[in-house]
Amino acid sequence: MAKTVSALGIKAPNASILADNVVKHLDDPAETVVFLLSPGAEEGMEAVAGKHGYTLEITSAENHTEARMTPAGNIMEEIDVSGDFCPGPVITVGTILATLPVGERLKVTSASADSIADIAAAVESSGSKVVKQGADGEKHYLIAEKAEKQEGTQAVVSRDRVLIAQSNGIGNAERAYATFLFAKAAQSMGKEVTIFLLMDGVSMARQGNAAVVKHPAFDRLDHLMDEVIRGGATVYACEMSAKFRGIGEADLVDGVRLAGAATYIQLLSDPANAVVNF
Repeated sequence: MAKTVSALGIKAPNASILADNVVKHLDDPAETVVFLLSPGAEEGMEAVAGKHGYTLEITSAENHTEARMTPAGNIMEEIDVSGDFCPGPVITVGTILATLPVGERLKVTSASADSIADIAAAVESSGSKVVKQGADGEKHYLIAEKAEKQEGTQAVVSRDRVLIAQSNGIGNAERAYATFLFAKAAQSMGKEVTIFLLMDGVSMARQGNAAVVKHPAFDRLDHLMDEVIRGGATVYACEMSAKFRGIGEADLVDGVRLAGAATYIQLLSDPANAVVNF
């Protein structure tokens, strides 16, 4: 976990004197330290980092400068997602970031610039940040830094809940897979997922139906559904649509429950829900 120290308003060389004292008295000598500095106060930081065996990275933000000191022996985790199918890279990166301590970084590389751009959007949406993005030869990369998720009213603004409405069912395999692949991507970004199956969408809720659907690049649909449900998604089947198709509560896949129109409309009306339709 990285330690953040604010030295805003302290000019050089006093900022570097403060940094020297902080690093000298760290409880954990393997800890990364990030100093928030006023612009221009980074003078002398390189000498402090070298004195204590740290590497120094200086980055400029809108109103301040960050001086990041990392013990020279610390190695940033790296992953190459070249060749992975969407939304696989987003899910992989989200899963790794979730395990990292706040302040730690992950370097992601890919042969696809579009994939890196998609991952960057997911990282920012999850509350973490992209500190660097670019190209190295034929590979594209970004460096993501795990940040603490902000709670409170910001959850409504950033729409940390996703409602996926599915009305096609197993008759349209592409839309059926998209429902649960998008759900996995949202879960990997730290979002709360609700899936509402209505009309033909309830066909996926009947035990055994999804087992006959298999995309050549992904696991069987029923396995994907189970993974999403075990990941914490709430899955509803429209009661009226289910009755039209002779589907009762005993016929439902484990983890799916019947719900009425009021539940669906309440979900649609909640401004915290970003709504996706398939």
